[in-house]
Amino acid sequence: MKRFACFYLSAVLLAFVSPAVMAAAKTIQLQDFRTLIRIESPEFSPDGRQIAFLTVRPDMVHDRYDATLRMLNIADGKSRALVRGMRDLYMPRWSPDGRTLAFIAKVGKQKAQIFTVSAAGGTPAELSDANHGVQQFAWSPDGKTIAYVTPDDSPLSKKERRFHHDLFTIHDDDYLINKPPVPSHIWLLSVKSGKARQLTRGSTSVLEAAPPFGGGVSAPAWSADGCWIVYTQQADANDSDSDRTRIVAVNVATGAEHPISDKTSYEYTPRFAPHGDAIAWLYPHGPGAVSDMDLFVGSASGNAGRDISADLDRNLLADFTWLPDGRGVVVMADDHVGIKLYEQPLHGKGHALNLGNLNALSVTVSAHGVLAVVADGATQAPELYLLRTVNSRPVRLTDFNRGFDAYAYPRSIEVEWRAPDGQLNDGILTYPNGYVPGKRYPLVVWDHGGPEASSSEGFDTNEIGPLRDLFAADGYLVFEPNYRGSDNLGNAHEHAIYRDPGAGPDSDVISGIRMLEKRGIVNEARIAAVGHSYGGYMTGWLISHQHFWRCAVVADGAVDWTEEYELSAAGNLAWTRDSLGGSPWDKQSAALYVSGSPISYAGDITTPTLILSGTDDTTVPITESFALYHALASRHVPVKFIGIPGAHHSPQDPVHRELYYQAINEWVVKYLGG
Repeated sequence: MKRFACFYLSAVLLAFVSPAVMAAAKTIQLQDFRTLIRIESPEFSPDGRQIAFLTVRPDMVHDRYDATLRMLNIADGKSRALVRGMRDLYMPRWSPDGRTLAFIAKVGKQKAQIFTVSAAGGTPAELSDANHGVQQFAWSPDGKTIAYVTPDDSPLSKKERRFHHDLFTIHDDDYLINKPPVPSHIWLLSVKSGKARQLTRGSTSVLEAAPPFGGGVSAPAWSADGCWIVYTQQADANDSDSDRTRIVAVNVATGAEHPISDKTSYEYTPRFAPHGDAIAWLYPHGPGAVSDMDLFVGSASGNAGRDISADLDRNLLADFTWLPDGRGVVVMADDHVGIKLYEQPLHGKGHALNLGNLNALSVTVSAHGVLAVVADGATQAPELYLLRTVNSRPVRLTDFNRGFDAYAYPRSIEVEWRAPDGQLNDGILTYPNGYVPGKRYPLVVWDHGGPEASSSEGFDTNEIGPLRDLFAADGYLVFEPNYRGSDNLGNAHEHAIYRDPGAGPDSDVISGIRMLEKRGIVNEARIAAVGHSYGGYMTGWLISHQHFWRCAVVADGAVDWTEEYELSAAGNLAWTRDSLGGSPWDKQSAALYVSGSPISYAGDITTPTLILSGTDDTTVPITESFALYHALASRHVPVKFIGIPGAHHSPQDPVHRELYYQAINEWVVKYLGG
C-alpha cells in the first residue's frame, strides 16, 4: 500500500476510486480471518537452498492454533509439510550439516521437549527429556551438542507440597504467583547419547520474562568455535525483575562465566558473529531506559562494547541477524507507519532496505547473504519473501493467503501533525469503504499499547487486528495516532513521554483529531476512543479529560500506576519506576503516580465505556479494570465489563480472540450507529 505524506493528494486520489470497483469485491468480515495463515520462524538450510518455516492456522473447533513445519525449495518455489499435528510446535532449527531439523513441541500432557526430524521427512523423534520442559535451544557449531534452557527443580520437596508445607517468600513477582519462583538455566545435551549436563547454575536465571522497554527472550548463542555461549542473565528468578539483566559469556568446557560489559541492567538478545568472537546485543540509547534500543557490539573477551547504531535514530527490535561476512547486521525497526529492515554496518550509519509497501515481521539471512523475510501490508496478508541481496527487491515465495486477495480493503494513508508544544506526530488514517469526498463520517480513534511501539500498516498483525477493516466497513474513519512515547519517529519522540504519561500524549491525540476535523471529514458528534494496554490507559485518560466522546473501549487498560508498580509482571515495575522517575514511595515521583493515573479522574467520566480484561493478566492486572468499572457503575454511567477466561493481556486462543474483537466492534456500532 502506497503512503502519501500529503493529506490533500490522498483525498484527491480517493475521489477517483469508483464505488462500483469497490463493490465488485467482497467486504471482509470478522469470520473471514479464520482462514488466515500466519508464517513464522523462517530458517535457511546451511547450504542456502531450502527454507524451513512454520505455518500457523486457527482451529476454531478445538480452540487452538496448529503449527505445521514446512520446507520450501528455493529453486522451484515448492513447499512440503514436514511435521504436522504436534501441539505447541515452534522454533525450528537446522543442524549444522543440514540433514536434520530440531524443534520444540509437546506430546499429550508432557512438558515441551526437543524433537528432531530428518530433512528428507519421517517420524519426529524426541531428543530431550527435561523434567520441566524446554524453553529455548541452539545447536553447537559442530552439531554434536544442543544447549537448551529449562527451569530448576522447585525448592519445595514433594512431601512438603503434599502436606501443604509450601509457604514461600515473594519478592518482585506478579499478584497471581502461587509457588516459589525458580531460575532457569542452560543445559548441554549430547545429540548422540541423549545425556544432558547442567552448564549454568545458581540464583541468577536465564531471562524468560518480557522486558519493560525493548529486547526480548532469546536462545543461548554459540561462538563460531564452540567454546563459548552467551545469554541474557537476569539477576534473579522474579518475573518483575526483567530489567535487571546483563549479557554473560559462559565457557562451555568449565562453566566459568563473566559479563561482557560493565552494565547490570537492560542488556538483551546477544548474538555471536558468524566468525570470531564479536557479539551484538541491544541496550538503551539513553537518556535512561525511556529511549530507543540501540545495537552494541563487543566480544566474549569482555570488551565494554560500542554503540554501532547511535546514528540510526530508531528503536531496534529484538529480531536481528548478522550478515555472513560479519561486517554488519540486518535489524528491524518501526519507522513512521511501517516496519522496516535496515542494514547496519559495524562502522557508519545504517540504511533501510527496499521492501516497497511491505512491513517486515521476521527476517533471517543465509550463509550466502540471501534474506528470507515474512512480511505483510495493510491490504496484503503475510507471505514469505526472498531478497537475493540486501540491495534487492523482495520476491514473493509463498501463496498461502491468496484467498485474501479477493476482498475489498479500505484505503489508508499516513498523516502528520504537530501538537501545541511543537511535538511532531504521525499516524494512520483509514477511510470508510465507499468514501465520498465532502461527506463527514464518524471517527474511531485507536490508541496503540506499549507505549514503546507504534501503529503500522499491517494485516491483522497489530493490536488493532481486524478492527481497522471492520470499522471501515461500518462506515467509520479510523485514526491511529502514534503519540509521543511511540518508537517510530526517533529517540526524542520516544523519550518525550518521560514523566509525562498522560498530558503530553493527550495533547498529541487531541491535536490530531482537530487536524482531521479541520479537513471537513469528521462528524464531530460521533467520535469513539478505543485502545488496548497503554492504549487502554490513553482511552481512560482521554475520556476523563474530554467529554465529546460518544463511546469508549478500555481493553486490558492500565489506569492506576501504583497497581502497575506493585502487582504486575512483564517488567512493569521497572517501567513505571523508570518512566515516572521513581517509585510510588519516592518524594520526587509519588505525586505523579496519582496525577498521572486515569483512575484519579474516573469520577469525571461520563462516556459509555466497554471494559475488557483477561482474568490471568499479569501485565495489567484485572484489578485495575474492576476499579474503573465500579467508578462508572456506581455513578450510573453506561458501562459493561467483560472478562476473558484465562487470557493474559490479550486472548491467546482463536475463539476468544474473535469474540474479543466482536465485542469491541458491537459496542462501537451500538453508539456510533451506521
